[in-house]
Amino acid sequence: MTAYCVSLMFLAGLSAEDIKEKKISVYYVLIFALSGIVFRVFTQFLWNEILWNEISWSFFPGSVLLLLAFLTKEDIGYGDGMCVLALGLWTGGWFALTVMCIGIMLAGIWGMVCIFRRKRETIPFVPFLLLGMEVALVYA
Repeated sequence: MTAYCVSLMFLAGLSAEDIKEKKISVYYVLIFALSGIVFRVFTQFLWNEILWNEISWSFFPGSVLLLLAFLTKEDIGYGDGMCVLALGLWTGGWFALTVMCIGIMLAGIWGMVCIFRRKRETIPFVPFLLLGMEVALVYA
């Protein structure tokens, strides 16, 4: 439960920054990621085994988003991919993948609202990750 609470706090802070400035501080995401590595290794060390395949799987959802950022020439930002990468370190790969999919779906719904309102604007993704995590925690 600690990992989910810490992740929610980081996502809330990054959401505020993403909404206001339309970008994410790499410094805060690195702190989030490095503390996630320490948390993951420490908790697995307490269980007397470090599961490297589980740690490497936790990188998968963020890596996919970083690849999409590269392929779309940063229509999806690199910061969003790094944020999902750090989220995967804290919560695990499956949960981060679930949060990412819910966040993409919610952002798509918001994008449709913007199209109907005829507003062309960049959409900050981290707030949708925060909402996706809340939905996943309540319903999954």
